[in-house]
Amino acid sequence: MRESTARNLQNYEEVQQEPIATPKISRRVAISKLEISLLVGLGVLVLSLMVTLVGINVSMTAAQNNLDEITTKVNKASTENVNLRQEISEMTSFDRLSSFAKEHNLKMSNKNVRNVSK
Repeated sequence: MRESTARNLQNYEEVQQEPIATPKISRRVAISKLEISLLVGLGVLVLSLMVTLVGINVSMTAAQNNLDEITTKVNKASTENVNLRQEISEMTSFDRLSSFAKEHNLKMSNKNVRNVSK
């Protein structure tokens, strides 16, 4: 028998190829001391701005409350002034003065009347 130079495919074992190991590339970049100090400085700046903003909001609220209180006092005083002016007008009306004169037996004399204008 002659041996065939062709390979016997039935007995052929497949050779599994091992994956080629690629070097692992780290995607992280080292942070320099300057960058760290800049990040810390930025954090401190943001924190101080936040605290300042809260303080400004608190002071604005307090000022608004003071303004509301003063406005309320001014409105009360204005209302009281209007009421007092109305009372003055009622007290100095001609009808009231006439009734007061009749009660006390007083008479109107044109000689004693003076007109005063404001």
